Amino acid sequence: MDDPALQANILERSNVGMGMLVLNRAEGLDLPSVNELYKRLRNLEVNSLKRFVGLTAAQEFRSKADAARDESFQSSLEKEEKQSPFATGRFCIGLDPKELLLAAVYAQKHGDLAPFSKALLWNSQELAYLAADYRKPLVCHLSGAAWDGGAALAGLSSFSGAHHTSEISVRSCFQGLVPMGGMTALLASLKWHLGEFLALTGWTLRGSDLVALGLIRHWMSPDALPFLELTAEKQLEVSESDAALLLTEHSLPLPEDTSLLSDDPYAPGFKRSYIPLIAEIFSKESLPKIVEALDHRINNPETSHMDGEFLEVCKDRLSQVDKRAAWMTQTLIRRVRVSASEQPATSGRLNSSVLLEALRAELWAETQLLTRQETIWGLHAACTGTTYRFGDEEVLVGEVDEASTPPKDFVFSIPERPEMPLSQHPRLRRYHPDYDSATGLDHDPLWMQQEVRRWDPQVFDLERRHAVEARG
Repeated sequence: MDDPALQANILERSNVGMGMLVLNRAEGLDLPSVNELYKRLRNLEVNSLKRFVGLTAAQEFRSKADAARDESFQSSLEKEEKQSPFATGRFCIGLDPKELLLAAVYAQKHGDLAPFSKALLWNSQELAYLAADYRKPLVCHLSGAAWDGGAALAGLSSFSGAHHTSEISVRSCFQGLVPMGGMTALLASLKWHLGEFLALTGWTLRGSDLVALGLIRHWMSPDALPFLELTAEKQLEVSESDAALLLTEHSLPLPEDTSLLSDDPYAPGFKRSYIPLIAEIFSKESLPKIVEALDHRINNPETSHMDGEFLEVCKDRLSQVDKRAAWMTQTLIRRVRVSASEQPATSGRLNSSVLLEALRAELWAETQLLTRQETIWGLHAACTGTTYRFGDEEVLVGEVDEASTPPKDFVFSIPERPEMPLSQHPRLRRYHPDYDSATGLDHDPLWMQQEVRRWDPQVFDLERRHAVEARG
């Protein structure tokens, strides 16, 4: 690793043929973490000696406090039957809820988000786009628990892998927010309206269920990345396309010991019988209609005891979410699904223009929700490990549409990335796609200075400190 004390937010281990990045901030991503991860991914993307890039997390086990806090959110139907004395570590829980709480409090006091909060939201969206649009195979091993944008970071990668320790949960609506980092686009790509179900209930999926239901692409051993590091130098002996093909050797057959993949309805994991219920109930056009359909199904005498327990948990979860955030999330997911059907992807999970619009809509919706008092209480509960029950706010359809539809003057754009590194050699420089014969440069110096400043891990550090001290 490049940091002797292993204290850096993003650790890097680089060898011939492969770059390896390790997330080292279990409490979530802050602006320095987002910027550092983006810079390192970009540096590896244009490095001609790297055939692919690995991404995982450092935390092997969660602390007892974090484990108790995370498990208190889950119902008995979601918890693992065989409890380990050590809780699986966190891969990434998305943006740090403390940073979001600071953003919401500042917005309440000043009427607008602080520049450092705007930078955090914007840059995290751009990081998600980079992961989805990466020009090399991005091998992301989901080594533990992932929430919201952290789960999207893995799911949008070109070669995402899960194993027994992997788990995903979408909890934004329980904090008064919408999912960020392209998570609405990832949820929209799922069948049977599973995206709406996961977003509105916060249900925890684990292990092979993640692959079987389409959130993660491959079933991959935790030893795959260390093995790839040992053999990465051999990747330079073959073409880039062949090197990418060789990665499929690490895509293992799914174990058939879960309910989804076996004929045993009492096997552990997500039950196959839940899927028709989800497709029927969560296809309804609004949150009130979903609750109504749930009540109808629960009171139906033909509903089995097992399915009835599942529906009761769903109903209880829907009573806990922020109604405005949940309805906005449902709207965002469905819009992406419609756009994706009209503009199918030529490669990867999503069409790049569909993903870009989804990121823009998420960003707009998040900035609207962060200005509310209710969101402050939801984020405060998330930071302290408590539960906040949002009031039964009456939400109008027009309000939801307005808050989840970015106005035309709300700009979110991502500049094209050159696939070649900046060259110091005068002859090679002429072949760079951005080469300007008038100046003899392969980049715009002013634009480059702005980019360096924008992705500096210490950007807005002083302003953020002043905002924290002002709160105190």
